Amino acid sequence: MSDHAIGGKGDLGIDLPAHEQTYAGFVSLTENITVHVLNIVLMLILWGLEGHPFVALLGFILNIAASALGGLTGLGWRLPAALFVLLGLACIVL
Repeated sequence: MSDHAIGGKGDLGIDLPAHEQTYAGFVSLTENITVHVLNIVLMLILWGLEGHPFVALLGFILNIAASALGGLTGLGWRLPAALFVLLGLACIVL
């Protein structure tokens, strides 16, 4: 018979810390992309409905930089969220 124990004491070859690290990275990336897409929606509002293409283009450049820096520095969604607040205020004021 085989040496694999399926229900009990055997090691199934699962590296749990690596699995948890991968899952945490996936959740962080998902949060960052969600805020990134919400920023793009606000920029579309600024450009299409409000008629401010320069502000939207500047927001797009800052959005790319904020999402990249958020991913690299470990700040995750917090850095693009600050830009989300600024773009939301721009949508209200302009």
